[in-house]
Amino acid sequence: MSKTKSKTSEKMSSVRIKTSSKTDAKALLKKANEKDLGRTIKFDELFALAIGLVRDEHLKMLQERSLTNEDRRELLRQKYIEVRGPVTRDEFTGLMMTPQFSEFLKEHGHGLAAA
Repeated sequence: MSKTKSKTSEKMSSVRIKTSSKTDAKALLKKANEKDLGRTIKFDELFALAIGLVRDEHLKMLQERSLTNEDRRELLRQKYIEVRGPVTRDEFTGLMMTPQFSEFLKEHGHGLAAA
């Protein structure tokens, strides 16, 4: 009599990561497997646990880190448009070199990454 698999096999896929991240993950996995009993912990289990620990504030942090200076300037321009009315990108660049822009930043520059 032959055995039938009760588990459905899941498809695997590869993910590109930096070599340093791979090294760190291997070190964590090695540490996790330093035990006397139990089966070997697989990378997928470590990865799934780590993904489950990510919260909204971590995603916000990653989003903030992804912004370029041009992106930040555009956020400021959008805030300026919201508060003071339409302005072209070129006009906004000129405005950034005025004392009025410093006042605008004091009033509205905080927390723009969250906008």
